[in-house]
Amino acid sequence: MMKKYKNIINLGLILFGLSGCVGVSPGGQGYDITVPMGMINSTVAQNFPQSRQTNYGTLNIDKANILGKQGSDKLGVGTTFSFSNMLIPNGVKGEVHFSGGIRYNTRDRGLYLTSPMVDELKFLNFSLSSYITPQMRNMIGDIIAQELMKKPIYNMNTMGASFVKGIGVENGNVVVSVGL
Repeated sequence: MMKKYKNIINLGLILFGLSGCVGVSPGGQGYDITVPMGMINSTVAQNFPQSRQTNYGTLNIDKANILGKQGSDKLGVGTTFSFSNMLIPNGVKGEVHFSGGIRYNTRDRGLYLTSPMVDELKFLNFSLSSYITPQMRNMIGDIIAQELMKKPIYNMNTMGASFVKGIGVENGNVVVSVGL
């Protein structure tokens, strides 16, 4: 019984602290909290840089940024990378842009990207990109998408995760619905 009161007090403090980002949910069943993109990106930054050996060469994922897509129920993700192999020993740098949804894992209380789709893959040094085959291009996008889905983009431990009723992306913002 004491644990329930403690959880209610924690939820109240969280709602009070985030009052600028909180609104009553449309059904009146709780509150909607918008998670600031700065908090999401600071969590994502902890997972990069990463390096991955593949059959085609070495892929280094330098960093990732999560962006809200205005008027969309998807998040935009931008990453920078470098790829090197025998033909390109100094490597070629590039960017990949994804769109994806979001899911909540109740076990570890993390928010994860789901179904990221490659919107754009571009190489910054066009002359070296001629050494990149279509299979290598697909591999680069696929590996980065897999890595982005493995790690949480935000952890709900501090936000009264036991009260989460729903999660989604609304108008480019990550919105968590909480209630009793």
